[in-house]
Amino acid sequence: MLDRYTRRQFINTLGGISAAVLMPNRVYSQGASIIKRAIPGTSEMLPVIGFGSSAPVRQILNDGPSVVESLIETMVRMGASVVDTAPREYEVDKAFGKILSDPRYKYRLFVSTKIGLNRFLAEREVDKAGGIKQFEQTNSLFNRHPADLVFIESMTDMDIHWPTLRELKEKGEARYIGITSSFTEDHERMADFMTREKPDFIQVNFSLLEPQAEEVVLPLARDLGIGVMINSPFNGGELFSKVRGHELPDWATEIDCQTWAQYNLKYILGVANINTVLTETNKTHHLEDNIGGGMGRVPDPGMRKRMKAHFDSLS
Repeated sequence: MLDRYTRRQFINTLGGISAAVLMPNRVYSQGASIIKRAIPGTSEMLPVIGFGSSAPVRQILNDGPSVVESLIETMVRMGASVVDTAPREYEVDKAFGKILSDPRYKYRLFVSTKIGLNRFLAEREVDKAGGIKQFEQTNSLFNRHPADLVFIESMTDMDIHWPTLRELKEKGEARYIGITSSFTEDHERMADFMTREKPDFIQVNFSLLEPQAEEVVLPLARDLGIGVMINSPFNGGELFSKVRGHELPDWATEIDCQTWAQYNLKYILGVANINTVLTETNKTHHLEDNIGGGMGRVPDPGMRKRMKAHFDSLS
């Protein structure tokens, strides 16, 4: 396994590069707006950078809500709105739901949640009744009526949970429904399901380090009119190990790119049918950097090819 290398460690190694280059302040301080893309078949627009809330939300009971609240405030201030979450312990969801329900944020957020897995039990899969209970807990505590988007997490027992999601949508309790995976080996099964059931959304792993979704899943989503969210854009920090000690190429400025995080996000967003990339952090300045990656110019196919070749050449 690659040595995990955090963004903070990476930035510290590049002491010769000025803070103005490392952080995206120039992008969003000049009045730039985050890019938005329409959900297929609708006029509803989603900002292209979102917040994968898993790690910081898990810390609420130990550290209090201030970190998560500052992240949500940063999102809203910079024009982002998508928060991706999943069921957790009742007290955690209750505390997170209080933030999501705050009138300053509630009507400016698009919240996706999940059913199908219980991360806190040895037997992780849940049955049909358990999936319904998961939805009821998050929908109630997050105060989303209807829910914006509900996924089957990791395509778990789709034969059990997909009928539940279809029923929720038919009853008006969920606006959009879909499936997720963060594993490349699931892409073929995901494509089969997409063709058969045509979910409103998929959530899938895709990055410079894991580009395989562009082979089948992403073109299929485009052709079928399925919305796309991207998870694991930084591969758990492995992307920063890859670029350690390397400066951005000078031509990265042609796409308003100032950090390696933005370089990767811009590469991802060069696929036009991707709605939102979900980034995860507990640092507001990292979130600002990520959201900056959703502003300014987006690479065309020629630039994306150049970006991939340069990235692959690094060692």
